[in-house]
Amino acid sequence: MIKIYFSILNPVETTIKIKRSEFIGNVKKVKTEEEAKEFIKQVSSKYRNATHNCWAYKVEGNKFNYSDDGEPSGTAGKPIFGVIEKHNLMNIAIVVTRYFGGVKLGVRGLIDAYSQCAEETIINSKIGKYIDLNIYEVKTDYSKYAEIERLLKRLNGWKIIENEFTADVKFEIAIEENKEDSILEILKYKGKVEYLRTEEMGIEK
Repeated sequence: MIKIYFSILNPVETTIKIKRSEFIGNVKKVKTEEEAKEFIKQVSSKYRNATHNCWAYKVEGNKFNYSDDGEPSGTAGKPIFGVIEKHNLMNIAIVVTRYFGGVKLGVRGLIDAYSQCAEETIINSKIGKYIDLNIYEVKTDYSKYAEIERLLKRLNGWKIIENEFTADVKFEIAIEENKEDSILEILKYKGKVEYLRTEEMGIEK
């Protein structure tokens, strides 16, 4: 059975300002609770002078946790976790740092602010579908490579991850297991194909 889940692709720090408070979102794809906790520790250390470093994570096995880090109960960690759940994400850790700007936001305001920062951080980092893909090496000549490209554009479930252009063309292609038959038919017809390995990869949602 193919294991598929959604997480972020490219972590990007995101900053928003709400009523003079600055909220800084950081997110990372992780695989274990230990990795999530280490990431939270790193971000909290980087922003050790912040008013709060609130966080949430969820990893395989439905293991999750969240923290308000001193904010009123239920106003930070749980809303951040709610965004993870909203997007059906797994293997992810988010830290939202707050620098208090002197204006109190109230319970509703805090919930909205932490949710908004977590949401924008995830969207900016892009959501990807993670799946175990089979990696093949293909060797062919230039004319056949152009034909391979043309034929592959009609299909989905693949991703060229490395190209080498010398006298001939050699490239590595990652293919979803349930899409292999039609794609391999094209590759074998136009070139020499060799299975290399299987590895987890992210494809933009």
